[in-house]
Amino acid sequence: MEERFQPDLLKELTLKMLSIAKKNIKEGVDSLANKDAELAERIIAEDRLVDDLELEIEEACIKSLKTLGKEEDVRLISGIWKLITDIERIGDYATHVAEAAKILASKPTLKPLIDIPAMADSVVDMIAKCESALRSYDITYLDSIWETDARIDALYDQVFRELLSYILETPRLITNAIYLAQVARYLERAGDHTTNIAERIFYIITGRRIKRGKFYDRSIREV
Repeated sequence: MEERFQPDLLKELTLKMLSIAKKNIKEGVDSLANKDAELAERIIAEDRLVDDLELEIEEACIKSLKTLGKEEDVRLISGIWKLITDIERIGDYATHVAEAAKILASKPTLKPLIDIPAMADSVVDMIAKCESALRSYDITYLDSIWETDARIDALYDQVFRELLSYILETPRLITNAIYLAQVARYLERAGDHTTNIAERIFYIITGRRIKRGKFYDRSIREV
C-alpha cells in the first residue's frame, strides 16, 4: 500500500530540527559566557541530532514526491527540502561556538560578554519567529526578521572593531580575541541562514518569493 503524504509530520520534523538548532545556539553562547566546558561538550555531541533529522526529512521529502496532488504540497516539500540545509548550517555554527567555549573555558576572561550574547538572543528570536510562522502558517511572524538580522550585522561589526583594538593593545590575549571574533562571525552567519529560512517559509505559505524582505521578480533586473 502506497504511503500517503503527511504534511503535518513533515512540518513537525522541521520544527523539531529548528528547535534543537535554536537551543544549541543559545546554550553554546551560555557555555562561553559561563566557561562551562561540560555544556559545550554536550552541545557538540547533540549536533548529531540535527544531522540525523536533516537526513530523515530528506527521506520523507523523497517519499512524498510520489504522492503529491496539490501545488501547496509541492511548495511545502520543495521549501522544506531547501531550508533544512540552512538549519543544518546553524547547527554547525552552534557546534563551532561550543568548541570555542571549550577552549576559552580554561583561559583568562578577555572582557565581559555583552554584544555576543545579544547577537545570540537575536538569532534565537529570529528562529522562534520562523517556528511560529511555519507552525501557524502566519507570515506576520516574519515581519521583523530582516530588521533583526541588520542589528546582528551591526553588532558583529562592533564586536570585531572592539576585539581588533584588544589585539593591538594586548597582544598576549590575541588567542582569546580571535576565538571571540570567530564566535561573533558564527552568530552573524547563523542570522543570515535564518533569513534564508524565513524566505523559504514565506514561499511555502504564499507561493511568492522574497529576498531581503522584498518581493523578488526574476523579470526585473537592477541597472
